[in-house]
Amino acid sequence: MQMANKQIQARVRTGLVVGVLVVSILLPAHAEERPPSKYLPTVQERERFSDIVCSATILKTQITSRGVRVDGEIRSQSIAVARVDRVFKGGLSSDIIKFEYYGLGPPSTSEYFGPPFANFRPGIRYVLFLRGHGPDLKVAIPFYQMEIQLAPQPPKLVESNAAPDLALARELLFAIQSAPDAIGRSATHYFSWAEELIGKQSIPLVEAFLNSSDSLVRYQAAWWLSFRKVNAAVINALNNTMRDKTIEEWARSGARDRLLDMREGKWLP
Repeated sequence: MQMANKQIQARVRTGLVVGVLVVSILLPAHAEERPPSKYLPTVQERERFSDIVCSATILKTQITSRGVRVDGEIRSQSIAVARVDRVFKGGLSSDIIKFEYYGLGPPSTSEYFGPPFANFRPGIRYVLFLRGHGPDLKVAIPFYQMEIQLAPQPPKLVESNAAPDLALARELLFAIQSAPDAIGRSATHYFSWAEELIGKQSIPLVEAFLNSSDSLVRYQAAWWLSFRKVNAAVINALNNTMRDKTIEEWARSGARDRLLDMREGKWLP
């Protein structure tokens, strides 16, 4: 009798374990429970603490209160309304969403020196990193900037069934092409974000920017590639930047320093 009871208990325990495993497999991936209250520079960290990652155009924003306390500071609380065109992580029941975010507080506390903070602008298309579901959506990390500006329209050649990471990487690189004199000023950040998403597949995509019509984008592509894949095209772009007096000094000196480092065998791929 005792042997029979032990066998039954063993089967029950096994069934519970299997049941837990099945439920764990069937449940969708969720964001980490406690997002840190700090600026997260990488896409991987932003995705990790988000329930939803999507591309969307901000339709309007509205401050909802005079100020709320966030991490010991008084911040403004706002609601943004956005039209979603693609979801990279999670799910949404509507292509029009509202979400909560925070900005600088009243004038008495508005003096701020630190990482960029959330600042959504109507008419601008972004990658959004959100937490929550349905009507209870808010930015993944309170106050600090998680959004990434994109082109006004998605790239036409992105397949609807493309892997989410590849689709997002192409969005990021297309954003540089769409506004080289604006978004292109931060091209190296976009290159690195694409690399986080698709690894070495990003290298040939960035190489295309060596032929950009914008001199600073060409320099940033060459500088970025010099740590990953050095060839004649990269060296030529750095040399041309260093010698071009029409290019800003920070880029000329950056190209000169990078060429010197490579000659000395420093930071080579």
